[in-house]
Amino acid sequence: MKQSIIVFIVALLLIPKLNFSQISPTVKERVQKFYDLIKNEKIQYPEFVVAQSIVETGWMKCKNCCYDFHNLFGFIGAGNKCLKFQSDYESIQYYKKWQDARIEKWRTKFPNQDYYHFLKYVKYATGDTYNRHLKQYVTWVNKNLAL
Repeated sequence: MKQSIIVFIVALLLIPKLNFSQISPTVKERVQKFYDLIKNEKIQYPEFVVAQSIVETGWMKCKNCCYDFHNLFGFIGAGNKCLKFQSDYESIQYYKKWQDARIEKWRTKFPNQDYYHFLKYVKYATGDTYNRHLKQYVTWVNKNLAL
């Protein structure tokens, strides 16, 4: 037991801290517009959803990832392949339908839980590591965007 705790602590120390000071004003403006669109589409917990997209797409800059197919959230389909969308907006609409199909059941079952719990409940976040990583981005969104 002691050994696993020590390994866990060492692993946490090795995780690099994110340097958000290098985020350009242009990227911040693009993320703000994306946030406004998410909110306009009535997607719940928009600060989390924007943070998810930032994580999944590397600030919408990744190459050879699901973002190549306008998949802003890393959704995987049959054969463990990225779902393909015709536009970023289509990906946002998919997220809205995906969230709407699951959130009320979760909220009824777990009325006092937060969205991190929801992401684990629906198996979007496969463990605590994803949520710990996501928290840094949610914090950035809350501090840097006009919510």
